[in-house]
Amino acid sequence: MASPTSTAATPLLPASELEAKHYYHGLPSRPVLVARTGKDTWKLPTGPWAYLRDKELRPVGDHLLKEVWDNHLIAPILNILKSKEVKWTSIDVVRIGFADESVAPVVVWIGVKPDTLSREDGFAVANECKQLLVAKKIHDVEVEIRESIVTRLVKITS
Repeated sequence: MASPTSTAATPLLPASELEAKHYYHGLPSRPVLVARTGKDTWKLPTGPWAYLRDKELRPVGDHLLKEVWDNHLIAPILNILKSKEVKWTSIDVVRIGFADESVAPVVVWIGVKPDTLSREDGFAVANECKQLLVAKKIHDVEVEIRESIVTRLVKITS
């Protein structure tokens, strides 16, 4: 079975065009990856039986991040985004994993307006947010940035 591979020694670089397009394969909204932290490399599967594995979103459940998010992390993350003039649309804490695996990593998932953040600048922003997590002793959470349009529903009353 061909799938993305993991190499612990190779530092991650800004996402390629193919990775940006296919990284979130299987998610209904088809988000485009801008940047991410971590050391897992992504490669387009090849060969006669190659296919892209579907990803899915899951709830976080019990995790240290939930305990420190509101009081110690959200404001500094918002400050990073503001200082870098990131046009963000959403910030979510979710697990994102392959549908055929039982374990999925926790991710701080930042949505940005399409075509407003380059992959290189996004890579720098994601890594700065990751450094903040590490400074708070949260080592098992990655940061991913995707293009996202948020539509708010408004209740009209008369």
